[in-house]
Amino acid sequence: MRRELRFSKAAMAENLLPSNLRLDQVKPLTEALLTSSGLLGLYGSELLVLEKMLGFHQGKPAVQLVGELISVKSATAGTKVSYGYLGELTENGNLGLVGLGFSDGLPRNSTNHFSVEIANNNYPGLGRIAMDQLVLNLGDASPAIGSEVFFFTEAYSLADFAKASGLSQLELLGRVTDRVSRMWSE
Repeated sequence: MRRELRFSKAAMAENLLPSNLRLDQVKPLTEALLTSSGLLGLYGSELLVLEKMLGFHQGKPAVQLVGELISVKSATAGTKVSYGYLGELTENGNLGLVGLGFSDGLPRNSTNHFSVEIANNNYPGLGRIAMDQLVLNLGDASPAIGSEVFFFTEAYSLADFAKASGLSQLELLGRVTDRVSRMWSE
């Protein structure tokens, strides 16, 4: 099952240009991104450079969390989903199950307050974020099982996700557990 945290070297290099820095000059920071506990060894100015490098406050977003669509099923209006039935379909449609949850670092208090991207389309989360999974309201769409599910997108960024959870972007990134592979993209 796909659980990946992808870092874009191209976006990070672009974000560092205004500071007259290159990726090879901040190698300890890039190495820290590749382990789940790597951020714990960074301090003060290193964290500020890391935020700049990842495009947190301005610049190009350089990190995405990627999961996998593991199930799609049709449901009728009024169907309640997940623990505590915190989500409810308002019209007939499809539900998608994604194999990511709070044991991967997604904060439970973002329940019903996030969206993801699948094949260039955005879908809202529906119901409680559970330990190993979450549910999406796919509407009339029926993406292929195995499709990549992107978190931290243009439509719903890491900043949006952090705001919904009450965490900072760096805290949210630091919560992503070692169940999630870390890799470079581009």
